Amino acid sequence: MKSTVTTSAQDIQAELERILESTPFANAHRSQRFLRYIVECSLKHQDEFLKEFAIAVDVFGRNVSYDPSINATVRVEAGRLRSRLREYYADEGRNDPIIIDVPKGGYRATFTGRGIDNDDVVPQVTSSADEEEAHVQQKPRWHKFLPLGLTAIILVGAVGGIGLWKRRVLPTNAAGNGQKVLAVLPFSNQTGAATNSYLTEGITETLIRQFSLIPQLRVISRAAADRVNKQNAASELGVGYLLTGSLERNADGRLVLNAELSDARNGAVLRSSQYIPDEADLRPIQAEIVQDAVMGLGIPLDTARAAGAQKPLTSSPAAFQSFLRGVAVARVRDNPENLREAIRDFEEAVRLDPSFAFAYSSMAEGHLAMGIFYEAPLDHMPLARKYAERALSLDPSMHQAHGILGLIDLLYDWNLPSAQTELEAADTRDHAIWQLGCTAHLLSINGRYRHAQEDLESMLEFDPHSGMLIAELGCVNYYAGHYDDSIRYYKQALSLDPHSVLGYWGMARSLARQGRYKDALDELQQFKKLNGFEPPIITAEIGFTEAASGNRHAAMETLRQLKEESQHAYVDPYLIAVIYLGLNDRENTYSWLDRAYDAHSPFLISIATDPKWSTSRSDARFKALWNRMTDAKGGSPAPTQALGAIRSSARPLPTDSIAL
Repeated sequence: MKSTVTTSAQDIQAELERILESTPFANAHRSQRFLRYIVECSLKHQDEFLKEFAIAVDVFGRNVSYDPSINATVRVEAGRLRSRLREYYADEGRNDPIIIDVPKGGYRATFTGRGIDNDDVVPQVTSSADEEEAHVQQKPRWHKFLPLGLTAIILVGAVGGIGLWKRRVLPTNAAGNGQKVLAVLPFSNQTGAATNSYLTEGITETLIRQFSLIPQLRVISRAAADRVNKQNAASELGVGYLLTGSLERNADGRLVLNAELSDARNGAVLRSSQYIPDEADLRPIQAEIVQDAVMGLGIPLDTARAAGAQKPLTSSPAAFQSFLRGVAVARVRDNPENLREAIRDFEEAVRLDPSFAFAYSSMAEGHLAMGIFYEAPLDHMPLARKYAERALSLDPSMHQAHGILGLIDLLYDWNLPSAQTELEAADTRDHAIWQLGCTAHLLSINGRYRHAQEDLESMLEFDPHSGMLIAELGCVNYYAGHYDDSIRYYKQALSLDPHSVLGYWGMARSLARQGRYKDALDELQQFKKLNGFEPPIITAEIGFTEAASGNRHAAMETLRQLKEESQHAYVDPYLIAVIYLGLNDRENTYSWLDRAYDAHSPFLISIATDPKWSTSRSDARFKALWNRMTDAKGGSPAPTQALGAIRSSARPLPTDSIAL
């Protein structure tokens, strides 16, 4: 029953003060400012000040360049604020007479009387003449930006939609648990010889890896660091410190490596060093840079950690050179040839140094990617497991190897309990599990949609322009059935990476679930127009969408093309099963799912949660397939129960996987 209660501004202000002094808000200064602002604006009915741009400027100190479709500071902070309010009213505020809330979809506060059967209590608040006069005189400072900012906002809204992905902007000199936040910007090759680029690429990547082993540091991902410079790193990524460097030749023709550690907030140089390496042995330079940076940051390390962080990755100079070449090649991941070349370089590295744990782990990552995206899993996953296990036997602290094993358990062996154990052992530093595009988050999607979303939002803190991570948000929402949100995320992801296979694939899947088959097909066909080729995953989605739309003839032709392609290149049997699913041909659907089972298709795990399969899960053949997949692997619960029971430990992650 609807009702209106008379609630004084004083009562609401008193409730606000109780909240701000509570445990959830005690040290959360950003949330305190945010809540006070929106409560006061809501009381005065100042809706024009409760817009995202206004809040960004007034509360969080943003300037005219604030772009709601790219920068999600306000949306992230709103999510955190709502979470703190829920926590407060579940405990300390459970008996408070008034409930202050900020419903999703806007930033206006609501005030509900405790115990009143009303979801929308309207406070009857009056302001004094003095308060009204003060309001008129104190226009928020964002008003002066309107002539410049309004056009930009309108264009963003009309062209790209309002981006919904979130990130949390932390203080620029610290992260969780007192960590200092460091970005290693790409070292530049100023030698005049392009052949030396692999050195700067490899040094940058391996420095990121070594710094990530230091618990007092939070290291920005390479992908994020590539998108900023010294001037905007602090504001864009929330970093406190920058390490930059260059490789050049001096007057004597010798290689010189320059490295500079600086405060990202004010540009103050904390440490500047010049190294003259032996061109045949770059290993000591790597260790010296780490040592000097740790000293410049004032980080105390115990003897064991200091030795580990500064220890050369290999005892062989030649092996290190091969490893650096592999690292540089692996960064270009958009075709299998690059991965094959990188794997060969890593193989050479371990041939030269059989105890080179990092090289074994990198080989494992390369084979993992090949087995998921390009070639038969049976040809690569056993090798990926072998090399990951070898890396761990050489270095038990090699956390990324645990992440690789966890993904193999999940996607290849469908061993859910083991996948959980390995991915938890990967801890918070293995970025590889989120590089797989719409797969790894299956661990936490069922019944834990919010957790999966929060994991990705946390990762976006330090890579806010990552098309891959934003596409993952689209995928999480697709699996949760939130198709409007999914489409918004995919639009944002494609604006950042217009060549993303997974972006177009995910967008089309979401559109098709809404019955927008023509739009879905347009998206899928647009990929080929832009890129000049059509991978099997796109072809299969075209066939499914044609079938779902009722165009059986077109779907059969697409199916024929995909089968023909499978005669000369690997096509995952699961993809053919998907087209038969769209055609409602159950016999062939399960026949090809059986082939996918025999091939250990990494896509097969998605039958547990992909909405495509929702009407099939009651089928006895579906249940039998799932039982075969999970048999003797800790039991065979129902698909949604099995995946929902697993909680990925992925949290904010500081480094990129070099091969995935």
